[in-house]
Amino acid sequence: MRVRKARAAGVAVAAAAAVGALLVTSGTSSAESVELSYTATGQTGLTGLGATLPLGPGQADVRGDLQGGALSGTIALPETRTDFKLAGLLDTHAKVKVTQVGGLTGTLAAGTVDVTGKFDIQITEVGHFNIGIPLPNCKTTAPVEIKLKSSGNFNPAVGGTLAGSYRLPRFADCFVDTEIINFLVVDKDNPITIDLKVKQ
Repeated sequence: MRVRKARAAGVAVAAAAAVGALLVTSGTSSAESVELSYTATGQTGLTGLGATLPLGPGQADVRGDLQGGALSGTIALPETRTDFKLAGLLDTHAKVKVTQVGGLTGTLAAGTVDVTGKFDIQITEVGHFNIGIPLPNCKTTAPVEIKLKSSGNFNPAVGGTLAGSYRLPRFADCFVDTEIINFLVVDKDNPITIDLKVKQ
């Protein structure tokens, strides 16, 4: 039994070493880039609402240029929901869909990731006391640019945490809620964190 455990541990160490070597060295052109998939979870604060919106679990697919340090990729997140008290009194909820527009671009250098992406933000439903009103076309009038930077050391073979902030532009096509939404959320700083964990 001890021999089997020792062999299993040896295989795991060897696999980890191989991944690490792939990520920190450059060789032939076929070995100068790596593609990895991560489970993406996180949250963002909606300052104007006094609410927190959970994000994920979704998936981030990243391609890294090991020689030049350039990163590109995509991130897909499911629709999510936040519950809060409007004006501190009225039980309210909103369902939100975040959709990437174009690719993520950035750099990885010395364990630090800087990445930027643009996203459409759609509010698919609002309601009170769990009675929802669908909003099929309510979304930002322009893509939202979000800049993220790693918090602490980012190990591509494991993952890490990215953090940043962003501001929302105006929303349109939200029926009678359009101006209320814009009054509450437009042009306010909203914090965001994304935790990436490499998929096995």
